Amino acid sequence: MALDRRSFLRLSASVVAGGLVLSGCEGEHAEVDALDRPLLLEMLGPDRVRSLGSRYIAMVPGENSAPALRTAIAQRRSSPLHVAWARTSIEDAVREDFADGRTVIVDGWVLSLTEARQCALFALASS
Repeated sequence: MALDRRSFLRLSASVVAGGLVLSGCEGEHAEVDALDRPLLLEMLGPDRVRSLGSRYIAMVPGENSAPALRTAIAQRRSSPLHVAWARTSIEDAVREDFADGRTVIVDGWVLSLTEARQCALFALASS
């Protein structure tokens, strides 16, 4: 079967679009895992992170559910175009929180707002 230029371009565009859709789906799953597993776990361990998360939830009762926490984190990370690939990474969001003074003191720890919310997600997931 011979392909003319127009058919080749259509086929190429379809393959690229399909690849973007598939990579977007994988990215969404990896992103949820990243939200539920804060980087602080490696440094502080699960018990301490769970404790910090529980205390944050007590301090901010409006963010006492996983959907509310995910929404709050997503709003901070969203791009003006609302496309997944342009979102700020979790690590970048934490750095930006510290740079912009979006911090909270939880049990004597100065955490970025993103870190505190991640700890709360972890606490909810492991309850």
